[in-house]
Amino acid sequence: MPISSRFVVNSTIFLLLVGFLALLAIVGMTIWLGENAQRYVDEASQARTSRISAVELRSALQNAESSERGFLVAGNEIYLAPYGNAKTQATAHFEHLRGSLYPSSNGGGMLKRLTEVIAEKFDEMDRAIALKTNFQDAEALAMFRSNRGKALMDEANVFLSSIIRASDERLTSGMAEQRRNASWLRWVSVIGGFIIIIVVGL
Repeated sequence: MPISSRFVVNSTIFLLLVGFLALLAIVGMTIWLGENAQRYVDEASQARTSRISAVELRSALQNAESSERGFLVAGNEIYLAPYGNAKTQATAHFEHLRGSLYPSSNGGGMLKRLTEVIAEKFDEMDRAIALKTNFQDAEALAMFRSNRGKALMDEANVFLSSIIRASDERLTSGMAEQRRNASWLRWVSVIGGFIIIIVVGL
């Protein structure tokens, strides 16, 4: 039975439409994945900056505290050599940390408290160093034994460890999402390509 030209035209239009929709799905998925990848790159960069700043800030605080304790115990000002540098680095790293957390973080209260803790910690160390420098050893020792400095350092460590852990989780979840997206693109491309091959064959 001969096939009418109208049927051929309608079938061709339908097959072309199916092929076009399959191709459109592949292109759309590729564009979406590209935009999602760019978002992940931005978030990963921000998470890495937060993590590095938190780690460096913690290291600077520990260096400053070690310098202060060395001076209080030995009374030799050579132990104070790293103190000023550590204090400057801590301030710089905290500003980087605040800048990387502020755009997307809901932890405004945490940042506010961390700011206070760091300021109080350096104020406590500055006062202890000043007392030791002025030969007020008893007062400096009493301040050291009050464990106020340790409590502040422990609190700062809690906040910084939380930031580091959250940054690691963001990086891990972002990588998992990218793998899922790549898998979706692979399946859409395979299915779409298969449909296009069938359309061309028909």
